[in-house]
Amino acid sequence: MTTLHETEEREKELFEMVRRSEESVLEAGRKWARAVGDAMPMDMPIMRELVKGAFDFTDDVLKAQRDFVHAMLRATRPARRPIHRATTATPARGTTPRARPARRAA
Repeated sequence: MTTLHETEEREKELFEMVRRSEESVLEAGRKWARAVGDAMPMDMPIMRELVKGAFDFTDDVLKAQRDFVHAMLRATRPARRPIHRATTATPARGTTPRARPARRAA
């Protein structure tokens, strides 16, 4: 079973990998911008609006998914039992199937 500490360590590693990837992409963008120079307009409001719209949409989807998961957890609450009961309970005598003797070939 994965511990909380192990999960947190994996999350830190993932975020560090994402940060390094983003830095690489930013550096490539800087190099591209230096190479292109004055050929590009100074301000690109359309790009800013597209990016804002994409992130706003992503935020809305993530919020809807979070709400859905919490609603599902509430809906399934009656079916949940404490884990210690489910794993330590012993079956009542005679409720488990018995092994049958192997048949001998004639």
